[in-house]
Amino acid sequence: MNRTSQRRMTQEGTIKTVSRMMGLFMLTIALSLSGAAAWADGDGHGYSHDPKSKLEKLTKKLDLTKEQQDKILPIIEEKHQKMEGLHQQMKDMRQQAMAKIEAELTPEQKEKWKEMQEKRAEKMKEYKEKHGKECDKKGKHGKDEDDD
Repeated sequence: MNRTSQRRMTQEGTIKTVSRMMGLFMLTIALSLSGAAAWADGDGHGYSHDPKSKLEKLTKKLDLTKEQQDKILPIIEEKHQKMEGLHQQMKDMRQQAMAKIEAELTPEQKEKWKEMQEKRAEKMKEYKEKHGKECDKKGKHGKDEDDD
């Protein structure tokens, strides 16, 4: 094999590696954004996990009648079920994409990938410790959702 052929093969390998890394980078960004979207509901804060507590808040803020509450609760429950379904779909898509990414990595890259995942998990743990369990129930920083 002559030098020109070797150089071309090296360049092609570099292009493939850069192309894979760019694809990985873009996918990571897309997954990060979709993860944020899964937690957001309207005003950028997490959605309430309890339709009845949401109805209670709306009743207090809007002075809803019993008839209105009876009509609004099924709407909130339907939205809740749909959001849970979407959240699970996004979680499944994220896991599938991550498995596909990992399948394309070299052993060295897989080691770095594992470290990245561990760091991400640690940051999530720190966030939850800092903001408490309320961040899971009320959205970011324990703020209630105001409207839907």
